[in-house]
Amino acid sequence: MKSYQLKKSGLAIAIVLAASVGTMQSISAAPPTATVGPSAKLGDKESQSLKQKFLGERQVQVEHEALEAIAGTQNALIALQKQDSKKTKALLQEVSGKLDIVLAKYPDLELIPANVEADVNDFELNGKSADVKDVQTLLNQTDTLLAKHKVQDARKILDQLVSEVRITTTSIPLGTFPAAIKDIIALIDKGKMDEAKTALYETLNTLVDITEMIPLPLLRAESMLTEASELEHKEDLSQQASREAIQKLTNDAKSQLLLAETLGYGEKEDYKLLYTAIDDIKDVIHSKKSAAAWDKVKSTFLNLKNKVIHPEK
Repeated sequence: MKSYQLKKSGLAIAIVLAASVGTMQSISAAPPTATVGPSAKLGDKESQSLKQKFLGERQVQVEHEALEAIAGTQNALIALQKQDSKKTKALLQEVSGKLDIVLAKYPDLELIPANVEADVNDFELNGKSADVKDVQTLLNQTDTLLAKHKVQDARKILDQLVSEVRITTTSIPLGTFPAAIKDIIALIDKGKMDEAKTALYETLNTLVDITEMIPLPLLRAESMLTEASELEHKEDLSQQASREAIQKLTNDAKSQLLLAETLGYGEKEDYKLLYTAIDDIKDVIHSKKSAAAWDKVKSTFLNLKNKVIHPEK
């Protein structure tokens, strides 16, 4: 007998959990939700704000019929595991109808987003946000452990060195999923329940999870640089006061960038270009060259962020 394992997306894993309890409840389609990683602090306002921001941006891409189609397919599998072929068929027919709606809306689309989850993990040491010195100390410890071939001990340290938002979008492959549902309905009509169950598992395993990883130090540096760029134009600040504030914000931004670099997000050469662009700002504050210098910072930062978030395969 073949065994199948469902993809561990937030939706797909629900079917496994539901099937493992005595009284199985139907899975209802719900709005995209945020999940919190073990090192994220639930009470951390920054973490909550980040999750809301990224989920809000991506929620508009989610098609409600697609979310309902996945939930309906999972409910159909539960019904099939309970030998309720009538309910299974009814659920899959409803799923097929929802997928037909999606296909009519987006006939040329390969993937349709159905669910979004966000996971925030911020590296801490002894209950406090870690800095470059902390990270480097742990990296040195890891090097020592690896030199002694204590790989698992080193891995425990490396697993901590994460400071990022991970946004996972689960999508339906429109080229195969709708047709597979229709084929499963046909199997049920023929009384081939075992084959239908296997096909349902395989179909759910075709859901596509795409994860974006966005380093928190980069986000913080970007926020600081944006604030710094706006200070030059604040009329309630003297030139000297704004210069000092800009210098502090740019220095703080560079500290965050160095933290991101030390954690291994991106290439060192890309950071060097950005450090240089930031350093050039101090020489042109309140001059005609200021706008061009800030534009260079912005474009260099964008190049770095794109390389980190969407690395080349």
